[in-house]
Amino acid sequence: MPEPALEISEPAREQLKTAEPVYLTALQVADLLQVDEKTVLRWSLQDASMPVLRRGRVVRFPRERLLAWLERLEPRAARRSAQAQHKPSAA
Repeated sequence: MPEPALEISEPAREQLKTAEPVYLTALQVADLLQVDEKTVLRWSLQDASMPVLRRGRVVRFPRERLLAWLERLEPRAARRSAQAQHKPSAA
């Protein structure tokens, strides 16, 4: 007997089309931050403000919330500098 087809909602289907994953592994976060994977896992245990999803032994980091959290950690001067670099110059 064949298994029924899996129904995927439209928002979920759109999410699957995007190149960026919704959740990152500790290794992906470590690569992004250029630190060791164990460092990321340690931070996730020590800093309750770091967005992390734990289900048993599975640890995932919600990408958008993690990026927003990292931005909040930056000093204000660094944020202004980064924003200025991304602004198109008025010509």
